[in-house]
Amino acid sequence: MEETEETNNHDISAKRYKRKRKKTFLKNARKYAKKGWYGRGSQLDAETYQYFVRILEVYREGFENDDDKKIFVNNVFQQTENEEVKCSCNQVGCRVVEMLLPFANDSVVERYMNAFSEELRPLCADRLASHVLEALLGECCKRSLDKDTKDDVKEKFKGYTLKISKFLLNNLEDYVWDVYGNHIIRSVFRNLAQLPNVDRKEVKNKSKEVTAELIEIPNDYAEVLQDYGERLLAWPQFKELPYSELTSAMLQILLRALSKCNTKILKKYIKKILDECFCTDSDPNNSFTRCQKLFKSTAATMLVETMMEIASPKHYTQIYAKCFKGHVCDLARTKSTSFSVQKLLTYCKEKVEFEEMFEELKGFDPIISAGNSGVILALAEGCKRFATKQGLFVQNISSGFHCESEDKQTDLLICLCKFVNYGLLQELNIQNYEKEKFNLHGTLIVQHILEFNKPIKFVNAILGMDTADLKGLFSNTMGSHLVDSYMTSKFIGEKSREKLIRKLQGTYQDLASTKYGSRSFEAIWNACNMKFKINIMDELVYKDAAWSNTEHGKIIASKINLVLYKRNKEEWKSSLNNVNKLKELTDLLQ
Repeated sequence: MEETEETNNHDISAKRYKRKRKKTFLKNARKYAKKGWYGRGSQLDAETYQYFVRILEVYREGFENDDDKKIFVNNVFQQTENEEVKCSCNQVGCRVVEMLLPFANDSVVERYMNAFSEELRPLCADRLASHVLEALLGECCKRSLDKDTKDDVKEKFKGYTLKISKFLLNNLEDYVWDVYGNHIIRSVFRNLAQLPNVDRKEVKNKSKEVTAELIEIPNDYAEVLQDYGERLLAWPQFKELPYSELTSAMLQILLRALSKCNTKILKKYIKKILDECFCTDSDPNNSFTRCQKLFKSTAATMLVETMMEIASPKHYTQIYAKCFKGHVCDLARTKSTSFSVQKLLTYCKEKVEFEEMFEELKGFDPIISAGNSGVILALAEGCKRFATKQGLFVQNISSGFHCESEDKQTDLLICLCKFVNYGLLQELNIQNYEKEKFNLHGTLIVQHILEFNKPIKFVNAILGMDTADLKGLFSNTMGSHLVDSYMTSKFIGEKSREKLIRKLQGTYQDLASTKYGSRSFEAIWNACNMKFKINIMDELVYKDAAWSNTEHGKIIASKINLVLYKRNKEEWKSSLNNVNKLKELTDLLQ
C-alpha cells in the first residue's frame, strides 16, 4: 500500500511538472495551423504559413556547413520578395524573418530597408513587425561599421541607421510610451553605442562583447545619441520616466550609451535624476524620507543600480549620500531593496565609504534572518577588495549564525554553506554532505573568507571536520569550489595545505572518480609538491581499476599520467618535472 501511495504521489508530481512546461513556439504554430488559424497579425494563406513552419523545423535541425545555411537563407528570402511587410506582420513570418536576417546578404537587407521605409510610422508600433525592424536596424548598424564591407555599401547602411534613429527622435512623444516603439528606441541606443544586447535571453559570447567595446563610435552616431540625451533631458514629463518600467529600462540603456560617448550629458542626467526624481521631499536632512518613492518603485531602484554601476567616484558618492547614507541597514533587511544595497557595496570605489557602510550593517542578525545572503556576500567581497574590517566581519558572521564559541568552528562553516543559523542546522541533521543542497552565496562567502588576511578560523574549521564529511563536502557541486580557495589563497600557509592533503589520504580514489570530487582532486594535485604527489599516486595505483575506469576517473588518470607511473616511476617523475618547468617558464613570460 505504501509503495502504491508513493507511486501515485510520484505520478501526480510528474503530471504537475508536465503541466507547467510551456509549449514551444513551433508546437503552437503547428497546433493553430490544424485549426485553420494562421498566426496572429496579418493573415497568410495556408500554403505560405505551412512553408514558414517547415522553415522553423529545418532551421532547428541545423546545417552541415555554412554554405548550406547560406543557400537555405537565400531561398527563404526569395519567397518573401514583394511580401516583406506582410510576412513581417504575421506571427510566424515575423519569427522566421527576424531569425534569418543576420545571415542574409546585403541585397536582401537593402530590400527590407526599402520595403519598411514606405510604412515606417505604423510598423514602429506594430507588435510583430517592430521585432523585424529592431533586427533590421541592428544589421544595418553592424554592417555600417564592418571594415570588410565596401565603402559605398557601408554608407547605405549608415544612412538607413540614421534615418530610423532620427525618425524616432523626431516622433519621440509618440513612441516613448508605446511598448513596441520604446523597444526600438532602446535598440537605437544600443546599436549606435555598440552596447551588448542585454535584453536577449541568450548568453552572449564574451569575446563579441569585448569587440563591441573596442569599436569606435562614428561622430554621426554619437551626435544622434547626444540629440536624444538633450531632448529627453528637457522633457516636461522627465520626473515620470524613472517610475515606469518601460521608460526606466530606456533610460538605463541611454545612460550606458552616454557613458561610452558623452560623459558630459551623463553627469547632467545623474544630477537631474537625483535632485528632481529621487530626492523630492521637502526635508533636506532626511535622505530616507526624501527617497521613499524611489525604494517603493522597482523601476526606479533598477535605474539607481545602473547609475551606481556607471557613475564616476564623485557621482557614486553623491548617489550614496543622497539615497542610502544612514539607512543602508533598513534597506538591507528588506527583500525588495536588499539587491540595491548589494549593488551599492559592489560598486563602492572608496575604502572610507565602504567602512561607513560596514559600520551601518555590522549587526548581521536581521539580514541573516531575512535570508538576504547577497548583502553578506557583497560585504565579504568588499572586505577582501579593500583589505579592511575582515576580523570584524568574521566576528559578526559568528554571532549572526550563533556560533561564537571555539567548539562551533566547523558548525559555523556548514551554517554558512547552508546559510542557516546553528539551531536550524541541528534540526537538519545532515548525513550526506555530497548530496546536500548548499547555498550559492554562502559557499562564495566561505571562499572569500579563505582569501582574507587571517583566515585561521575557517582553516581550522575545515581541518577539524571528520574526514568522511570533508570528502563529502569536497565532492559536492558547490562545496568543491572551497578547495580552490583553500589551495590558492596566499594567506593560507604551506603547513595548513599539507595538513589538508594528509587528512584526505585514503579518500583520493573516491574523489577522483566523481564529477565534483575530481575538481577538488585536481585543485589539491596542482598545489602538491613531488613528495605528496608520490604518496597520492601510491594510494591511487592500489586497485586502480575501481576508480580509473569511471567517466571522471579516466580524465584524472590521463592528467596525472597513471599508466606511466605504473610502468616507470622515475620516468614519470622526470616528465612531471619537465611539465612543472614549462609551466614556471610560461608564468614568467606572462
